[in-house]
Amino acid sequence: MPNIFAIATNPVIRTVMLGLTGAFLVFFLVIHIVGNYLIFVSPEAYNGYSHFLLSLPFLPVIEIVLLVCFLYHASVGVWSKLKNRLDARDRGYAIRRNARHSRRNLASRTAHITGSIILVALIVHVITMKYGEPDIPGPERDIYNYVIDMFSSLPVVAAYVAVLAILGVHLFHGLGTLYESFGIAHRTWMRRLGQAVALILLAAYAIFPVLVYIMF
Repeated sequence: MPNIFAIATNPVIRTVMLGLTGAFLVFFLVIHIVGNYLIFVSPEAYNGYSHFLLSLPFLPVIEIVLLVCFLYHASVGVWSKLKNRLDARDRGYAIRRNARHSRRNLASRTAHITGSIILVALIVHVITMKYGEPDIPGPERDIYNYVIDMFSSLPVVAAYVAVLAILGVHLFHGLGTLYESFGIAHRTWMRRLGQAVALILLAAYAIFPVLVYIMF
């Protein structure tokens, strides 16, 4: 019988799973932001989209899958960071000296921190949007006016943009190195493409609360 712990902690499997869960979460971000912009179409379009999601019978399953992916992605990222640091300490100065010439930057060095912050922010966001203030509970809540009221506060908009900036830093590193998770040799164009997608996602998310604040 295979050793489950050995499989789970295998560096190759760990890296591939980190990439797979990251790619799945990026897919979720793309779908989510497309739905968000329905707020500029009409109240019916945005509330209809929100009510559709909240009325899905398998919504709890989706939420659990997303939570598991986030927790796994975050825990593997932190574990990899700690293990790499311990390995570098064991191997001594030569490893640290070579690391100076690597492609590591602020985004990669702080990925475990930004990822943890994003996880907490996501949990707060889901709780706020699903169980927030509207008088009518359940799938008939007026999410449209709730979001407009929420982003009518400049401090709230600023806080959201700050968290989204952290998300952007994390995505810039994650998407810029996603191909490496699947054993693909270094390709500059792949890194640039991933980083461009990260910047587009960051812009789409960060502009949303600002536009709501300005237009409504």
